[in-house]
Amino acid sequence: MAERDGRELLRRVEAQLRQRDPDFRWQRPGPPVLAGPAPNRPRLALVTTAGFHHRDDQPFDVLNRPGGDPGFRVIAHDLPAEQLALGEPYVDQKYAAVDPECALPRRALDALAARGAVGQPPARHYSFCGGLVRPFPGLGQWLRRLNESLVEDRVEAVVLLPTCSVCVQTVCLVARGIEQAGIPTVSLSLLPALSRLIGAPRLLNIRFPFGAPAGDPGHAALHQAVLLEAVEMLTGSHPGPPIRDSTLRWRG
Repeated sequence: MAERDGRELLRRVEAQLRQRDPDFRWQRPGPPVLAGPAPNRPRLALVTTAGFHHRDDQPFDVLNRPGGDPGFRVIAHDLPAEQLALGEPYVDQKYAAVDPECALPRRALDALAARGAVGQPPARHYSFCGGLVRPFPGLGQWLRRLNESLVEDRVEAVVLLPTCSVCVQTVCLVARGIEQAGIPTVSLSLLPALSRLIGAPRLLNIRFPFGAPAGDPGHAALHQAVLLEAVEMLTGSHPGPPIRDSTLRWRG
């Protein structure tokens, strides 16, 4: 039933997008490159599509670009939450605006590092802005910049967190680009049918609402548990299939 519902939602979203762009089609780039596995206690970076940016940064230009803004903004690991701005008009702001950890769980990453589950977090994480109706060619140049930054920060694995339906496509394409640079990834998915269609290298299916891929606001233990499930898919000590259903539940 869930699989059938997912395919139906996928068809509805595609029909809506074709009203804006009659030539729209989901990307189908073929089988992904699979890097890794990551080492135990990997140095883990986060990539979200929530549209976060520093309040002094140039905002994303989504509404004036019909195909979407393919760029990203750097989010310092130690940037206080009150200095984050949320520039994604299509994200349900009742979650991430209340608690940024729902979509960019930096403090959860700190907690896992303190427990020895991951290494010291890098200085930088990254936020794209929503779903890209026409991701290429613009996304390609930003992927090159992203990979250069990840290598510079000695990142060993990446967890990607989508925040809307079309964001799932963005996350899958970004993950594929990162894996081609030799860095293993796990993409959380709120729409598994789309993630499988595009071909995410590693996929953790999450049963949470759009806008909160890491769990509900204020639920720090759940945010940590989501990241831990992703890490277990990445490391050589926890081998398994590249697609997994999360055992976690909303407000669990």
